[in-house]
Amino acid sequence: MNNQIIVFEQVSKIYHGDVSAIKNISLSIERGELVFLAGPSGSGKSTILKLIAGIEVATQGNVIVNDFNLSATQENYRTFIRQHIGFIFQDHKILYDRNVFENVSLPLDILNYKNKKERVRDALNKVGLAHKADSDPRQLSGGEQQRLCIARAIVHKPKILLADEPTANLDRDNALRIIELLKLFHQAGVTILISAHDETILNDYGKRIIRLNNGQFGGVKN
Repeated sequence: MNNQIIVFEQVSKIYHGDVSAIKNISLSIERGELVFLAGPSGSGKSTILKLIAGIEVATQGNVIVNDFNLSATQENYRTFIRQHIGFIFQDHKILYDRNVFENVSLPLDILNYKNKKERVRDALNKVGLAHKADSDPRQLSGGEQQRLCIARAIVHKPKILLADEPTANLDRDNALRIIELLKLFHQAGVTILISAHDETILNDYGKRIIRLNNGQFGGVKN
């Protein structure tokens, strides 16, 4: 088996109006690796994560995830790949007309999984929110809402976990708790990419940091 689970081959993404999000990016990430994407807002971090998840399609180049070339496949194949990916969105995307349990259950509902109750309870236990299962998400603190999003992203036991600015808008203590929680999933063998603009949170972890600036590499720390 190829040990590279994510490969970018000279990938560029141009949005409407000739807005270039990333330019000629090549990188590879191995199975089970933990990688940080660092850089200011607008540097291309979110675009890279969305390309990996098949939410966006590259304008040029190849995005290969788990041996599937997402740049050359139809939407139904990208949908299949997303079944193996958990995504923690920057804007949370919490549904406030559902309780915590129902929010976490959503990926399983879409994928028509069996044993949903057991999986949701397990995910909530892992993020320390089992006692909040019946709560309205609006009653949660910022850190608890972020943990809800993590539970929703890992409930279907993905091979790849993508976290887009998971520490944004959190105080330092809560931000560090979120990073430590994500590290636990990495230790369980999940490939994880975490984007962040605040590098002071990342420097203590000794993991690979890919720095981006204006859609290009600004340096890679291994």
